[in-house]
This record gives sequence, C-alpha cells and structure tokens, in this order.
Amino acid sequence: MNKNYRKIYDELITSQLKAVIIDYSPQTHNYIYRGYTHKAEATSMDDVVKLVIDDMIFYAFSESEVLELHEDLEILEDLREAAKYAYSQRLPKRLNADTDGTLGEVLLDIFIQAYAPNAEKLVIRAKHTEIKSKKEITGYDALYFTKENSDICIWLGQAKAGKKDYCKKSIVDDLNDKFKKNYFADTAFFIADKCDTEELKKMLRQINKICFEAQKFNYSSEKKINELVNYLNLNNVKIKIPCLIAYTKDIYANEEKLKEHIISEVEEIRKKFDDELFSIEVELPYEVVFYIFPIKDVNYLRKKIIELKREAI
Repeated sequence: MNKNYRKIYDELITSQLKAVIIDYSPQTHNYIYRGYTHKAEATSMDDVVKLVIDDMIFYAFSESEVLELHEDLEILEDLREAAKYAYSQRLPKRLNADTDGTLGEVLLDIFIQAYAPNAEKLVIRAKHTEIKSKKEITGYDALYFTKENSDICIWLGQAKAGKKDYCKKSIVDDLNDKFKKNYFADTAFFIADKCDTEELKKMLRQINKICFEAQKFNYSSEKKINELVNYLNLNNVKIKIPCLIAYTKDIYANEEKLKEHIISEVEEIRKKFDDELFSIEVELPYEVVFYIFPIKDVNYLRKKIIELKREAI
C-alpha cells in the first residue's frame, strides 16, 4: 500500500472510526466472529453517518486516484464535497433508502481498510460501471488482496445492512451461491483483465494467459477452472471471505451493558452460522470472517446517505 495513502487514510478515516465504533475481541470457532458497536451517545448515529460519508471517496477511487485528486483538486479538504463527487462520478444512482446498499458496502470497505492495513483493492467496483446508469459490478461487495512475503490472500467480501433476519438469510445465500467454482473462476479472470493495482501484475498476466489458452485450445470449463486453481495453489494464494452483517438492533439504552449485549449478539450469530456447511468450492485454503455490527437505526443512516446523494444531483 502506498505509504502516503495509508497516512492520509489513517488520519481521516481510521482515527475517526476508532472514536466512533468499538471493536471487540474476536471469537474463533469454525469461522471467525468480530463484534462491533457504535458509542451509546446522543450523537452516535450522526457520527456513524459522517464516517460513512467521509469514506465514500476512498471507497469509489483507487489509492493512486485519491492521491492524484487531492494533489490536483485538494479534494480531501472537504470530505462531504468529496463524497458528492464520488457519487456523481462513480456510484450507482440509487436513491431508494429501503434498497440502497451503499451503507453496507462502505462500512465493509472501512473495516477492511482500517483493520487490515496492508489490504489493497484489486478492483474499484465503482470504476467499472455503465455510463449514465452507473450500473455496478454485481457479485462480491469487496475485492482486495493482502501480500506477506510469498503468501497472497484474496479478499472476496459480502455486505448486508437492514433487518437482522434479512442479513442472515442473504449472507447464507451469498456464501452458497457466490463461491462455487465457476463463479469464483469468472471473477478471477475478470480481475486479471481489469485489475486496478500494479502489485500482482505477474500473477495476473499468468491468469490472463490461462484465459487466452483456454479460448485458443478450446478447454472445457472444468479444465480452465482446474488450470486456474492449480496455478493459484502453486503460488500460495488463500481466500478470505469477510461478511458484514449490519442490522437494526437497539442495544444502546444502557452503556454499561453494551459489552454484555454485543457478546450476546455475536453468540446468536455464531450459533446460526458455525455449524453451517456452505457451498464454498474454491479448492483453495479459505477463512470466513463475520463482522457483526448491531446499529441503533439502520434506516436513519440510509436516509442520511440518500440526503447526501440528493445534494449531489
């Protein structure tokens, strides 16, 4: 990760995150469960909204793009105006608070960027959209990688925000649908062609070569996928699947019992998911991490985000 970008991000977003959201010790069972709450204060809802809005420019643009925009336009001097710019230039034109997924997607972006400081986006989803409609890439809500020595981890995230039952069901559906062999392989070949970072250039060229040879020599779908998986295994690639569940649950009436309440929420989610055998067929080492974030009022946050978007119209 660019050191200048990391310094700016930590100053503007990570420090704000730590002042607004509490990170609790993770539980490790079959999967990993990380609990979060916002502060139990009168201003907490507006503090979370501000955090999400302030991150929108970092969500919608790559590290190098953010640095260039700041150098050329001083865009980071006013993060609300930067968010409007991100919306007008990059983000889907979704103005229905009941269905807008911006809240979950940006929260997941914040958690990954802040708590995995060497994570770098593979693809800026908002960059590869249709003109006018800004129709977004569907599939994974976050595409990152981390690199440590020769070990590479590809992050394929899912984000859900709303009512708890909806979030839980949708996460199960995504884990069963979006990590099948064909789906994962299609994403890998897409990334190789449209990657927004230079870090993995050698590996991505090889993935493109596999894609080209599959076309040239008329590989079966199975052979094409096997060539990809074998190559990734040889290069020690692992998969991390971060799943954000951000749902309305007012556990904030008594600040002294906040930790007790989040432990209870995490345990409920753990009981739901830990014995589930999801249809994850990537044939690579993988780890599923659930980010559990009960929020006093998700609808309030969504409406405030829509207000920001309307200001940009």
